[in-house]
Amino acid sequence: MSGLFVDIDPSTIVPQLVEDFENALGVVLKAGDQRREFLQGFGYVFTTALQQVEMTGEVNLLQYAYGTYLDKLGELVGVTRLPADYADCTVQFTLSGAQPQAVQIPKGTRVTPDGALFFATTQLLTIPSGQTSGTVLCRATQPGEQYNGYLPGQINMLVDGVNYVATVSNTTESGGGADIEGDDSLRERIRMAPLAFSTAGPSGAYEYFALSADPSVGDVYVVRLQPGTVGIYVVKTGGVIPESDDPVLAAVLAACDDKTRRPLTDNVQVLPAVASNTTIAAQYWIAEGDQARAASIQAAVSQAVEDYKSWQTEQIGRAINPDELRKRMLNAGASRITLTAPEYTALEENQVAQFTATNVTYQGVG
Repeated sequence: MSGLFVDIDPSTIVPQLVEDFENALGVVLKAGDQRREFLQGFGYVFTTALQQVEMTGEVNLLQYAYGTYLDKLGELVGVTRLPADYADCTVQFTLSGAQPQAVQIPKGTRVTPDGALFFATTQLLTIPSGQTSGTVLCRATQPGEQYNGYLPGQINMLVDGVNYVATVSNTTESGGGADIEGDDSLRERIRMAPLAFSTAGPSGAYEYFALSADPSVGDVYVVRLQPGTVGIYVVKTGGVIPESDDPVLAAVLAACDDKTRRPLTDNVQVLPAVASNTTIAAQYWIAEGDQARAASIQAAVSQAVEDYKSWQTEQIGRAINPDELRKRMLNAGASRITLTAPEYTALEENQVAQFTATNVTYQGVG
């Protein structure tokens, strides 16, 4: 096959080397000729070198660059990969009873929801004498999205023993964690970067600054709400709609409302994306010949449903598309599907799908 820059197909390169040699010397190289065998071996080595040349050329193009090559392209326009971030939440420590002296919970005391992921107190917590509980901010011990979404009461195990502490429980949902920015997201921000060079107020510039404001920003939609007022709707990574007091909204506002980045006449408002609630209700069957793989197919279908939910909720304004769910379930191994929800729904440009219930059941062979 031919690359963008050079031919990298040994099936064409090797015969061409032999032909060129024969034409140059005026000979015909028969099968078994040592010179032919040498050229054939050399041809594959030469092809490998050409493949490296091709790769070197491609990673200098935004469309094909990846990893550190993409980072280097970003540096040319002042764009760097957003780092991973830590989730946090508020945790309440409750004593077995009121104590005559103050009880101190050291900074770094760890709690966990499951024994696998850990949160640690960010500062010393002192519970005064006569009181039985106190709250403190706890932060994940490692960055990443997997620490998000623990509802109040789910982080309830104390890892590091503290005298007099009977129970622990998070009082707020954990959030704010983010994985290091992926190549696709970084590539899109690099592509948008030239728009940020303008302060004339193009929507692309606002999108660029908003997406770069915080690692937990998943998608944004920019619209002129009225003359002189720009609205920026935000959804977080994982399709999470931020609360009105979520720090990520303040981060986006700070990034977009800087006087060096917006026209003086623009008033910037940052808003949570508007939820469009829906559900998933489906039944599926597998083919008779797949009975031996029933368990693995069920697991694959369950993962396909979760992947669909992530795909559907990650982009503001994306229409709710049941055909995408059906396709993913069929690719996972289902042979027949009865899908009663969701229905196809075109969304407003500031809306994002949110799933309030999921009920997918395996019906056996059929």
